[in-house]
Parts: sequence; C-alpha cells; structure tokens
Amino acid sequence: MPNDLPDESNERPAGRRPATDDPHYFGELRRRVLDELSTVRGRVDLANSNLDPTVAKEQLRLAHAGQRLSLLQDNEAWLWENEPNALRQFADGRDIDPAAIDPYIVPVRTTGDANLFRYASLTWSVPVSSGYGRRSRFLVRDRQNGKLIAIFALGDPVIAQSARDSVIGWTTEQRNERLYSVYDAFVLGAVEPYRQLIAGKLVALMSLANETRDFLTQKYRGSVTEIRKEVKDPTPVLITTSSALGRSSIYNRLVYRGQTMFRSVGFTRGYGHFQFSNALFAELLEFVRTHVTETRDAKAASAIYGSGPNWRFRVIRNALKSLDIPDESLQHNVKREVFLAPTASGWDEYLRGETNDYQPFDLPAADIGEFWRERWAVGRAERRPEYARWSHHDHRLTAELTRPTAVAGHTLARHGRVTLGPYSIAVAVSKEQIRGRTPNGEADEGTAIFHKLEGDDLELTFADVRWSNGERELRGWDRHGSGTQYEGIIGRLRLGVHSAQRFRGMSMAEVRLVKPGEGDQAPQVFKTSEMELSAILGFNLAASLDGLTEALIGQRGNLLQETGARKNQLAVVFDDNDLVTPAVVWATTRAIALRLQLDSAAELPRTPAIARRPPKVEEIPDGHYSAFDV
Repeated sequence: MPNDLPDESNERPAGRRPATDDPHYFGELRRRVLDELSTVRGRVDLANSNLDPTVAKEQLRLAHAGQRLSLLQDNEAWLWENEPNALRQFADGRDIDPAAIDPYIVPVRTTGDANLFRYASLTWSVPVSSGYGRRSRFLVRDRQNGKLIAIFALGDPVIAQSARDSVIGWTTEQRNERLYSVYDAFVLGAVEPYRQLIAGKLVALMSLANETRDFLTQKYRGSVTEIRKEVKDPTPVLITTSSALGRSSIYNRLVYRGQTMFRSVGFTRGYGHFQFSNALFAELLEFVRTHVTETRDAKAASAIYGSGPNWRFRVIRNALKSLDIPDESLQHNVKREVFLAPTASGWDEYLRGETNDYQPFDLPAADIGEFWRERWAVGRAERRPEYARWSHHDHRLTAELTRPTAVAGHTLARHGRVTLGPYSIAVAVSKEQIRGRTPNGEADEGTAIFHKLEGDDLELTFADVRWSNGERELRGWDRHGSGTQYEGIIGRLRLGVHSAQRFRGMSMAEVRLVKPGEGDQAPQVFKTSEMELSAILGFNLAASLDGLTEALIGQRGNLLQETGARKNQLAVVFDDNDLVTPAVVWATTRAIALRLQLDSAAELPRTPAIARRPPKVEEIPDGHYSAFDV
C-alpha cells in the first residue's frame, strides 16, 4: 500500500458508532425528543389535576395531537387518492332513521373494506394501535342505508398484564397454555354520525357477538402459534380492551339484558410510547441501527414479532440511553382503564386449566342491534336531534391537511442528515425559486435546494441548483458566522452536475479538490486523485460513496468511456434524483478539505453515514430565503 494513504486506524470502525461522534445530529435529535416529551407531559399533568372529566379528556386528546398530525401527514398521498370512495360510505345525518337502524358485522376481506377501515381509524383524535400477532378487522354497517356505523379489530393480547392476570388468577405456565383463547380489542369505536347515537356501546357488544366468535374460530382453527409453534383452540372465551382517555363512559355500565358485559379491573400504569410520534420513532430506529447497535442486523433491526416482544419499547429505550435521556420518559401517565369481557361461562376456570369445558354465550348480532337501538339509539336521537345535521362533506381529513396546522413541541424534521463524525450535513433543509446566471452564463430561473454543513465553529449553507434550461450545479451560499477563510467558496468553485450520457437516469460531476490560495489569492479547485483525497480526508471517499448511495467514482475514461483530454479527470456518477452524493462531494472537496488544509489541528471527518434520508424534491418545504437574484 502506498505510504501516502491514511492508516486504517483513521477509518471509522465497522459497527457501533457512539452518538456523540456527531454532536450536531446528536443534539438536534435529543432536542426533538425532549420537545415532544415535554409537550405531552404538560397536557397529561393538566388532565390529571382535578379538572372536570370532559375538560380532562380534551387535554388528553391534545396530548395525542402531535402523534395524530404525524399520522395524517404520513398518509397524505393515500388520503387524497382514497378519501372520496371512503367518505361515500359514511352516512349523513339525514340518511338515518334511528328506529330503522339494522346493524350487521362484516369481516374485512376486500381492498375496499380495508381502505374504509383505515380511513375510519384516521378520523379519531387518538391514533389506534396496529395490534400484535393474530389480527382480524371488522366493519359494522347499517342495512337501512349500507353506511358504516363502526369498526373494531381483535388481535393477540399482551403476554403479561397485571390487572388482567390478577383477576384470572393464573400462573405463568397456565397463561402460556391458554392465552391463545384471549383476544384484545385494540381498535373499537363508532364513526359519525352514529357516534352521536351512542354507537360506541353497540360496537363494544358486537365484538362479543356469535358472528365475531365464529369468524375467529374458523379463521384460526388448526393454525400453528407464532411463538410456541403449537396448535391450540382459537375460540375466544375472553375479550380484553382498554380505554383511550382514562375512565371510560362506553364500557362502564354496559349491561345487556341484565348482565354486565364489560368488567373494569383497574388501570394501566401509564407506561408506553404514544408520546413518540411515528416520524420521530422512525428516526430513532434509524439512529439505533446506525449509531447504537453493533450491526444494522442487530437486536433492534431483527426483533420482529416471533423473535421477541416489545420491539418498539426496546428501540426507544436503546435510543434514549444513547441520547442521555432518562428511561422514565416512557412513563406518560395516561392511565387507561382495563376491561374484561367474558364470552363464555366457565371462562376463568378454563383459562386456569382447571377444566377443558366452557359454554359460549349466545349473542346474535341481530339481537344485539335490536337491544341497542331500543335501549340507546332512539331515545338519544329524540334528546339530541343535532345528529341529523351532520354531513360527511364537512369532515374531510384532507381539509385538515390543507389548513395551517401547528402542534406545540411537535417538530417534524423534514430534512435528511448525513453524519461525518465531527461534521454533519443537513440535506434538503428547504427550497426556493431563484434567478441568476447558470454555469454557462445564461440568465435563467431555477430551484435551489438548500443544504447546511455544520461542525465546530462551522456553519455553511450551500445549494443544489436546478436551472430551467437543464443545467445543474452545487455552490456555496452563505457562510453565516463561519470564518472569512470560507468566503472564497461562497458563490465560487461550483460543482457542475451533468447528464451521464452512458447511463440512463444518471448524472455525473467532476471531483476536483479545493486548495488554498497563496497570500491574498482566493482558493482554487484542481484535478485530484482517489489517493490524494484519502490522504487529506482520512477516509476513502470512493469506497464510502459506493456503500452510502451506490455512487461510482473513477476516471472519466473508465466510467464514461471517454477518450478526450479529460479522460483522466476524477468523476462521480450517481442517480439523477440523488441529493446526498453531490452534497457529500461538495462538502468534502470544498469546505472540509479547505478547513483541513488551513488548520492542521482540525478534526478529520469520519466515513459518511446516512442518519436520516432526505425527502423527495416535491416534499421539501419552502425556505426562509425569498426569491432573489444570484
């Protein structure tokens, strides 16, 4: 190996990378976690402070607002495509004759039913769980108009739950043997306008109906359990559920023909992870995979259902530990009321293994519907006739996405992030329409996608500019408070990006290395080699880009089969839509290389790693730079 290549000890070692290797990314992620936790904790503490129950529940809904906003944004494209069909299956109030409501259960089997279930679940203020293991979804429809009344879903219960287990009185061995006969209603609720007619009580009873039990028994009969690999009786003898917002008004006092159907057995400890939005959890998972675990295939990545429980908990706990955030942050203090609903006599003796016999209750859906209609729906409609004014056209979820929305403490990081040890690149922070001169000197308009390079006493904004005439370049934009030595790469020493004629859908940029000018002269860029780049940067740029984005670095003659005067010039080839590769090339061959050559004490960068992938161009937010000339 040539002597001027860096020693292998300068390379980032494979495997675990301490989070503090990149203090900028570490600090940004830690602040986001603390902001979300603080907002949720404030709402929950207020709800638990002797407020009127209605006001307290509203505070708990607000505590979930950030999570719900994130969920709607994640589903935005799907909502725009599927909302019209879904909404047509919601009743207007005028479509309902309360005395003629005739509910029936529909197991979700078709794509259309699945889309309707998904849309309905997104209408609620508290996002629903996706469940665990066995999962079966159901619609409750009204025969009088074909419209949706409610939805529910049943899945595997958690293995250990103190409130449930203390009532059943089973041992760990007994629980392992008979837990398969217990299902958890992890989704259960009515939709508008039936919700106003207390249809929440209807759907709770429908989860216990003969039709529900028969479907589950037929679906899972003969199936091998995921964890213990056994064949067991799947007939439900007990349904469990928990309230979303503290004490429940739906399950309490839910009596069917003189029998209490749901029994309150206590409250959860208020321990969970809803306070971490889906967007934040996705980032924490990527953080754990790339900065915490020994390999990308280590515990957090491989702990899927069937190889270990509580995967989401473990990911968050690992992330919090590495971010120096106390594990107590998983204590959100929303204590949910736990209910047990037996579906057979002798259910508890059966679950304890004291008998193999049980007698299922006879609960036909038609009888449940008739009872609910006479007991609750008709009287409620007379007392609260405003349900008739409800219109599904006025409650589109896409309308929530188009109106300005802000949730305190809920800061979605839309940009990407590439870490290089003591340096970090925020990729695609914002975009703006600009006017200026292209690399070929033409006056033109274009779109500038802004990135930010950060390091100790270093903050540089640079832009990936796509001109309307087809030209593309990367250029320094603003040195902010960074030293005057960087002035020479602001607006100068552009990195031109061109079509790679040999490869369809690929772009090419020459890789030139900045070198400081002598005296008062400005820095310039010069032809370089992989060896020279490695000697200055402390890592092999070509190899790192290959692993990072599958970009290729080599001489133009080899990569592009060119034979002209520039055939020996170093170049990089990458996908047309790739924002990361050109950003890394500009940052390393311009700003970081200049810093390293001017300051012998400056820290070497590490091999780049993607901590958070950047958004698509159309998803990049508009920035704070107004349209301007460059």
